[in-house]
Amino acid sequence: MKGVSKSFGDQRVLENVSLNISEGEFTVLVGPNGAGKSTLLRIMVGLLLPDEGEVNILGFDVKKHWKKLARYIGVVLANERSLYWKLTAWENLDIFGGIYNVPKKKRIERAEELLNFFGLYDDKDKLVEDYSTGMRKKLLLCKALIHQPKILFIDEILNGLDVNAVIQVNSFLEKSSKDGVTVVMVSHILHNLSEDAKIVLLKNGKIELISRYGDIFASKDVYNQLSELFLQSSEYAENE
Repeated sequence: MKGVSKSFGDQRVLENVSLNISEGEFTVLVGPNGAGKSTLLRIMVGLLLPDEGEVNILGFDVKKHWKKLARYIGVVLANERSLYWKLTAWENLDIFGGIYNVPKKKRIERAEELLNFFGLYDDKDKLVEDYSTGMRKKLLLCKALIHQPKILFIDEILNGLDVNAVIQVNSFLEKSSKDGVTVVMVSHILHNLSEDAKIVLLKNGKIELISRYGDIFASKDVYNQLSELFLQSSEYAENE
């Protein structure tokens, strides 16, 4: 990503943002509300066009080739309602696996694997409308992973999950990155991340800091820049 800027009317949301993410990296975009995190993620996946700058993923220019890129990425957006609520979890994964042209046998194997991991298999024949918010978020993650994407983009998937579920999801994402899947996640929840996770702090539409998660506590200056976010994250954990 080079020199990306974005405005909505007179409001400048992103200002000359440049960022490199390597294959298999677990990158977490953090920052206060209104920092531009979700806008940045939507530009990465081609849902928004930047006013200036360029984004290249896997050799594709996102603005020109987002349809070709779609087969290689999985996306989970905040407040997403792309699931079919009148169908079961199993039926949803079967449909979305078909959209991505996953062969039937592989689709079944993949759906079983994902539903088992996230503890949804026993409820696979329950209608999505009867799922809790946390269960639907896990199913959205399963949907995004059904075609085994090379890159996973996630916006605030951890909100609404209990602490055990947060640990479960983060552990899965950490394992996925170690297996070569690139993970890019927007989150306010900073607990239980991998020490190797790359933290990218946005503030007022600009990147203020890039640091490994494991280095944050070793540097007083870095920790001070992130202390308010860690406080918010701690309050979330205590409330749960």
